[in-house]
Amino acid sequence: MKNFLFWLPFSLALLSLETIAQIRVEGRVFDKINNQPVLFATVQIRDASLGAVTDTNGYYSFEIEKPGIYTFLVRSVGYKLLTKFEFEINTRADVSLDFYLEKDQQTLNEVVVKAQGFNKTEESPLSLRTIGVAEIRRAPGGNRDISKVIQNLPGVASTPSFRNDVIIRGGAPSENRFFLDDVEIPNINHFATQGSSGGPVGILNVNLISEVDYFASAFPVSRGNSLSSVFNFKLKDPERKKIKGSFLLGSSDAAISLDGPLSEKTGFLFSLRRSYLQFLFTALKLPFLPTYNDAQFKITHQINDKNKIHFIGIGAIDDFVLNLKANDGLEDSSLIARNNYALGNIPVNNQRNYTLGMVYTHFNASSFQKIIVSRSFLNNTAQKYFMNDRSVASNLLYDYNSSEHENKLRFESLKAFNKVKVLYGFGAKHLLYTNQTFNKQ
Repeated sequence: MKNFLFWLPFSLALLSLETIAQIRVEGRVFDKINNQPVLFATVQIRDASLGAVTDTNGYYSFEIEKPGIYTFLVRSVGYKLLTKFEFEINTRADVSLDFYLEKDQQTLNEVVVKAQGFNKTEESPLSLRTIGVAEIRRAPGGNRDISKVIQNLPGVASTPSFRNDVIIRGGAPSENRFFLDDVEIPNINHFATQGSSGGPVGILNVNLISEVDYFASAFPVSRGNSLSSVFNFKLKDPERKKIKGSFLLGSSDAAISLDGPLSEKTGFLFSLRRSYLQFLFTALKLPFLPTYNDAQFKITHQINDKNKIHFIGIGAIDDFVLNLKANDGLEDSSLIARNNYALGNIPVNNQRNYTLGMVYTHFNASSFQKIIVSRSFLNNTAQKYFMNDRSVASNLLYDYNSSEHENKLRFESLKAFNKVKVLYGFGAKHLLYTNQTFNKQ
């Protein structure tokens, strides 16, 4: 009896752990055109007997045993098969996942079952490639940096290991266009080269990304004026039940992410990162100390079944300062000479950039309209003083300050007529560039 009482708490603990080990996956299935719920659609995990059928409101729910990487298959009569490749579930809490199906207008003469390796669209049937988060995380040498993973794609030229320039089939890095949930962002890297899109470290936090669509050619009509490539980064949908958080310590930075509801119809995503490279460079006695910070957010609000709106923001603060104590304690003359050369020629550089955007979507029976408003800002400053002495104003040798402002408005409307889709719209933008340079010879 004593042995039974001794082992009883442990047995109950193991039983409770087994009970909470189940992870609930739930969400809704919608029509991509009119945002109406899709009834009796099948949501299934590939190569597993797990899944569920949506109810009369489009909701589904089922349980899985453990976190992992799963591929979801979503089917419904009259709709195209949707494959959500390698969706990562890295928590034991409930997961919310919505799906949008596209109608299939073909006549059903016979049923042919076949494997499909890629998602295809009418706009880009050959050049579209979708990159899942799991692929980004496990890419060799990627360090969870989307820009570095992109460099491994077919048709992308190799660049130096310390640069994230995206060169598609010989095009310049400035010829690529980047969209974050339909909002265009001019740059996706820290310490960006002005007039380009490259830099040593990416700004986007992969914890908030669900997938990336990469177009190497045959760009969608809504992405006009594109030259080399188009990247569409899709953010996750916020969790609907409770706020979740995560902390990540990487090889060069630390990040915190939050995700959850603000109200019954409103949810948010938030991420904040800061580098600690400056401490490593100080220990290595390097003559320069880079520090980068970035933040991202997304707020979604479902006004009703026919109207929804979301706001996004992304920004970075990058500082590049000199380590004037780099030679303290050094005895190697070659290292001292190297540091002296760098300290005598490298300017102090600071960069600030952000993009804020709003996307409003209105759904009709067989069409939808979008209004996208955004503002982007980039500021670059660089200063160099003689002997790095800022105490004397006449020591100023070089002073550079430039700013770029972009304000954009875009309207899109898509109308479906059986097998034909009509997409039209218009856009307007206001660009302002200022530059002030002082150079003392």
